[in-house]
Amino acid sequence: MLWTRFLGLGVLAVVAYAIAPRGIPQGAIYAIVLLATVAAFGYRYFREPGPDKRTWKHMAVGVGSWGIGDALIATVQAGGGQVSTFSSSDIFYLLGYLVIAVGFARAADENGLVFGIEELLECLVVAVGFGLATWVFVISDDAAWSFSSAIELWPATVYLTIDAFLLTLVGSLYLLTRSTTVPFLAAAAGVVFLVSADFASYAAVNASELYRSTLLNTLWLAAYVCFGVIALHVPEQAVSRIDRSSPFRFGRARFLGLTLAVAVTPLAMAVQLARGIPVQQWGWVIVVSSALVIALVGCRMACFLNTLRLQTAVLEDVARTDAVTGLASRRLLRERLDTMLATRGDSDVFTLVVDIDRFAQINETFGYSVGDSVLREIGHRLVASVRSDDLVGRLGGDQFVVAMRRRPARIDVSDTAERLQFAVSRTMFVHDINVALDAAVGIASTEVPTASQVDGEAMLQRAHVALTAAKAGHTRVGRYEPDMDRDRHDQMRLLGELDTAIRDHQLRVFFQPCLDLESGSVDRVEALLRWQHPREGLIGPSMFLPDAERTGMLPAITALVLDEALAQCSALRRRGVNLSVSVNLSVRNLLDETLTEQVVAALAKYSVPAHALEFEVTETTAMTDPVRSVNALTSLRGLGVTIAIDDYGTGYSSLAYLQTLPVQTLKIDRSFVSKMNTDETDASIVRSTIDLARSLGVRVMAEGVEDAGTLDALRELGCDGAQGYFLGKPMSAEFLVDAVAKLDSEMPTKLEWELARERI
Repeated sequence: MLWTRFLGLGVLAVVAYAIAPRGIPQGAIYAIVLLATVAAFGYRYFREPGPDKRTWKHMAVGVGSWGIGDALIATVQAGGGQVSTFSSSDIFYLLGYLVIAVGFARAADENGLVFGIEELLECLVVAVGFGLATWVFVISDDAAWSFSSAIELWPATVYLTIDAFLLTLVGSLYLLTRSTTVPFLAAAAGVVFLVSADFASYAAVNASELYRSTLLNTLWLAAYVCFGVIALHVPEQAVSRIDRSSPFRFGRARFLGLTLAVAVTPLAMAVQLARGIPVQQWGWVIVVSSALVIALVGCRMACFLNTLRLQTAVLEDVARTDAVTGLASRRLLRERLDTMLATRGDSDVFTLVVDIDRFAQINETFGYSVGDSVLREIGHRLVASVRSDDLVGRLGGDQFVVAMRRRPARIDVSDTAERLQFAVSRTMFVHDINVALDAAVGIASTEVPTASQVDGEAMLQRAHVALTAAKAGHTRVGRYEPDMDRDRHDQMRLLGELDTAIRDHQLRVFFQPCLDLESGSVDRVEALLRWQHPREGLIGPSMFLPDAERTGMLPAITALVLDEALAQCSALRRRGVNLSVSVNLSVRNLLDETLTEQVVAALAKYSVPAHALEFEVTETTAMTDPVRSVNALTSLRGLGVTIAIDDYGTGYSSLAYLQTLPVQTLKIDRSFVSKMNTDETDASIVRSTIDLARSLGVRVMAEGVEDAGTLDALRELGCDGAQGYFLGKPMSAEFLVDAVAKLDSEMPTKLEWELARERI
């Protein structure tokens, strides 16, 4: 490689210079090395394709300027003259130092300048401190503190100050890159040779033979060789700044260097006072140095404060912007909503929370990167679906927010919600697969009168309450009503009292009869939970069970219901009333690995046969975790209990899970049964469900029978069982025997009903 040959020949040249006779031999070797170094920089300048091209130009000009200074000194010495402390050659030397320092400082890579303004200011602070230290402790004597003497000796301080600047630049380069490549080592060695030669020279600045020292010229010549190596070595891979994972550790060295540099001024002052030198002689030096250091430190602090200001702006922008979609974050949404509400005048403010259905499946199937792409696409669609002055943001997860301000009667917010839903549900391809997504929307607006003033946070909360109500009611769009908040507050309050209710036996089990239409008699009862609250009376399960399930109290409640249901079943059987009992199970129950053991223990405790116990699960419950749910239900079925699907038709309604689950009964949801005589669609659903159950060989029971006409329609369709207020409301155990006996006596068998119908 070219740089290795240059280094080898350069070392030989330096050795040859050290042993060659003074005069022409040394001068010729010196000139050859200097010209070769300048040529190396010129070669690199013309061959350099990257952003560092100007650095090599500066280096070539700087070393060339040094060569001119050397030539002037050689001319004076050849004529027998003596070189003064400050001569015309110093002009070229100083120019060369400044140009080389600028070249070092403006070194660049593909990412821009290697040294930032912060590093350069720190290096200048250290250099000024070093220059002051050399002036006080090395160059000057007692007579040098006069202004006239200072004018004569100032070049020596300048040289050493620039040397210190170059040395600190090399140190900063190591701290920035942690690099020990050939160019770095050559630069470090070259600067060390340069500093050593200058320091030794100006330590004896009054010596008349300053420029005739072979040792010092050898050091300068070695520096030239090192600089030439830098120019000719082309690294295969550019060195970049390191990732500073520990800023405190990285800043410790810089902080120490700056501290020492700033401390030079008071130290120099203390030394001069100790020497007994009058302040009038040296005070101006301290003042000038202190002013320069203060100015540089002030600039460095300004850079630091500017960096903090920029980082604060970036963090502020990050806090206000969603990282995935680039839309407004929750913080910005709150602020903008506050502004809209404060300046709305006679307009109304609307907040719509858009919840994406089935988005979790995207992440599970394709990964989070694809999920992020889907979120960005949905964000673009929502923005395109509203006006430019409306605000679209992302709350997090799969929920978006649209905030808008409109005059009364200028907007149908339901149409807007449908437009947003359509934007989400439009065809979207992910990895060439058509992804089907839907959305539910919760709406809050200032149209709804409230007792208190609302802010942005309250608007978001109300829209979320409306969204929850919409999803719970199986609707796609929900609008906030004050009653929703009251219901939610009641639920949270009741949840806090539920633990006491369990402990004080306030939870009671009621039973609702289920009629077998074939025999015309009650064959089972469903166990239904109620809360006998000491202040509010009887409370239905929908007010507390969902929250109980989320907080982990449900297993204890289920155990209570199972125990009470089997206790009453056992008591009825001892009285000759052979009824089965149905108990509802939730997702958390199916995921409880001890469920089967608990059922076995409860059946044994009350000596109830397993076939007399039925467990009811909803479609959604069974399919939340299909594998574990199937395993749990299969295990229960293995005990001999029966399994029923409750609220059939409101969940997945898929034949696939019916083939997987060990089901013996389908219970048609009351929402279809109660309207089957007035709505043909509901009648078709009931009819098709009965036909499906018959083809699968499972029993079908209809919930929500509210009148005799509905019961007759079910008999005509061939339904197996019925349940509803027409047959009997949920009741406590003490009334159950009489109610069952009354139904058994009043209800005809299927044959009796058919004969009576034929007579009619």
